[in-house]
Amino acid sequence: MKIWFKDYTLAEISHLEKKNMLEHLGIEVTEIGNDYLCGRMPVDERTVQSMNTLHGGASVALAESIGSIATFLTLDPEKYYCVGMEINANH
Repeated sequence: MKIWFKDYTLAEISHLEKKNMLEHLGIEVTEIGNDYLCGRMPVDERTVQSMNTLHGGASVALAESIGSIATFLTLDPEKYYCVGMEINANH
């Protein structure tokens, strides 16, 4: 059973990755399933900490970004919008 408001394609939602933190960090949505959304983020100079390993904040940014897009896709965008209110993570 699909959870999305409509049948979205990756091309239809690609604008959600532009001109925001997703674009800056290189985060992109890679797959839409019936009840899941997948994404990826490069581990490079934008997303590592001083020891050259993935920064915990970048991991949280990835989770928040993909989660927010997934939430948005479940709603009628003509009537509703959503924003994150809280996120907590151990890295």
